Amino acid sequence: MSVPLSGEWFDSAATLLGGLDSVGKIDATMQYAVASTPEGKVMFRVVVAEGVVTELATGKVDAPDIVVSCNYDQFLDVLEGRKTADVAFMDASWKIEGDHKRWLVDLRPVREAALEALSA
Repeated sequence: MSVPLSGEWFDSAATLLGGLDSVGKIDATMQYAVASTPEGKVMFRVVVAEGVVTELATGKVDAPDIVVSCNYDQFLDVLEGRKTADVAFMDASWKIEGDHKRWLVDLRPVREAALEALSA
């Protein structure tokens, strides 16, 4: 896969994640803000419906359930498996606003499936 958070990466990742099997009945809309990337600050959204990522694209979303903020190095640590998203939340390298239970518990299977697919 291409450089994380580049346009090519988003295209490839969206196709890959959209093809994964459902991992539950969870729905959520998330806004990510990743600072200090090679492209500057990157904002992107992730929409999960019925346990499947149905949208992964750059830009903002109105009224997200969860907002995730981190820097590029911390994003790569999770993306590349050096740290879990749960640990990133607990050590405050990923700031989570909104529905914490949905992020920590309900979305865990979706996050794990997505990260496994993206790191393959």
